[in-house]
Order: sequence, then C-alpha cells, then structure tokens
Amino acid sequence: MLLFSSILNSSISLGGNLTMVDLPGITRVPVHGQPENIYDQIKDIIMEYIRPEESIILNVLSATVDFTTCESIRMSQFVDKTGLRTLAVVTKADKSPEGLLEKRLVQVQGMIISKTLSEIVKEINEKLTYKLT
Repeated sequence: MLLFSSILNSSISLGGNLTMVDLPGITRVPVHGQPENIYDQIKDIIMEYIRPEESIILNVLSATVDFTTCESIRMSQFVDKTGLRTLAVVTKADKSPEGLLEKRLVQVQGMIISKTLSEIVKEINEKLTYKLT
C-alpha cells in the first residue's frame, strides 16, 4: 500500500524508544485516482497508530476551524478518553476572527478539564490518604 509506505518514510527516530510518525491528513473525498474508500483507509491507519496507550497524540488544528467538530479531535477522544495523551497545536492564529480563537481554546480546555478533573481529584485524595497513614 503506497499510503502506508509513505508513513513509514515520514517517521523520525528521536532517540531511545521515541519515534515521531507524521500521519496523513483526513481525506473524505477521493481525488486524482485515489481509491473510493480513501477515508476508511486513512482512518484505519491513524487509529492503528494512536490507539496504543504509549502513543502521544498531537493534533495540528487550524484556528479557522471549529475545534469541537474536528475529526482528529474526535478520533483522539475515542482512544484517549481522559485526554492525558493528547496535545494540540493551533496554526493560522492570525487568520482567526478576533476573539474566536480564545473562545475555541476555552471550549477545548473546558472539555479536557471536565474529562480529567475527577481523575485528578482521585489522585490527590489517594496521595493525601497515603500521607496521612
């Protein structure tokens, strides 16, 4: 598969056991001879790489899109329910209408906090209980 071999060619060893893999962007409509099921192929490849617990997921998002409906964010949330393995980089911040980027970032932060807050509280309680015993 041509798509898979191009992924392997775009991986970079960062030393030790850390490798960065540049995955393809999500394509829904086939162009220039791409197979009709290009979306399914790309989604399967992305999921194969982001599903393992040891994977760190980096979403690159344009400030001009709605983060809450972004496909890569949805995929990340599917495999990383707590959001602890997911990071986001926002590009084209200068193209975002004034105030919209801040609003979107607050929405994303709110989603992350609401998902991880109970886990954080649990860990704090466990540490406090351990120190008291």
